Amino acid sequence: MADTPLIFVHGWATDKWVWEEAIRGLSETAININLPGHGGQLPWDEPSLLPAIREIKEGLRPLGRTKAIGVGWSLGSMALINGLSDFKESFKALVLVGSTPCFVEKEDFPWGQSKALVKRMIMDMKKEPAPTLERFYRLNFTEEEQKTSVAMKMTDRYAFPGPVTCEGTVPGCFPAFRYEEMTKALEALYMTDLREELKAIDIPVLLVHGRLDSICPIGAAEYMGSRIKGAKLEIIESAGHAPHITRPELFNTILRDFLAGL
Repeated sequence: MADTPLIFVHGWATDKWVWEEAIRGLSETAININLPGHGGQLPWDEPSLLPAIREIKEGLRPLGRTKAIGVGWSLGSMALINGLSDFKESFKALVLVGSTPCFVEKEDFPWGQSKALVKRMIMDMKKEPAPTLERFYRLNFTEEEQKTSVAMKMTDRYAFPGPVTCEGTVPGCFPAFRYEEMTKALEALYMTDLREELKAIDIPVLLVHGRLDSICPIGAAEYMGSRIKGAKLEIIESAGHAPHITRPELFNTILRDFLAGL
């Protein structure tokens, strides 16, 4: 699978930086995009995943008819699943990291966040995004992971007001994060349920999940693994929601093994 294009799609309230270590360890051609509201070109202007799907389409455009492998984390993985009918001729496989088909819990799906918690988080994003995001970034890691330099690097990078579009103190510099649009993305997570779409996936799928993920619990990955035909689930012990950040070498080994088997 050498030189097979991979398109990387980050999670909520982050940007393409989260994939840098993974991409550095691969020889394949990589396209690394920013989602709308997170530094992307397009606006996140509605509480659905459609804005993310449109941005992914733009990222795929340079490939023409060449099929790629989609690598998505959390929100990014949900956008890949939701847009798969549109992307059918664009992808030969998916790698879904820290993924879930449904971010909020349902009566028949207990592996989500409580509706009340996510509603409160949406309200907090509208009033005080800085402390809301600070709390969220910590949740990406276990207590042990929070002590690592890479976890601290991530939380420092995304400290309010977020990544900027230019280096240093330059007149006209402005945050690449658009917090109102990121709130729309969070509302999309609240409203989206992709469980029925899992049965229609007919390309190879690799699920990579941290055993101690508190944002998208391991039960969500096991649910997906049992409903996506032929899906392979790789669980990284002692890892939280971001195993590609905290365990990049292991993540890349798992990814390369999957690519070699396609």
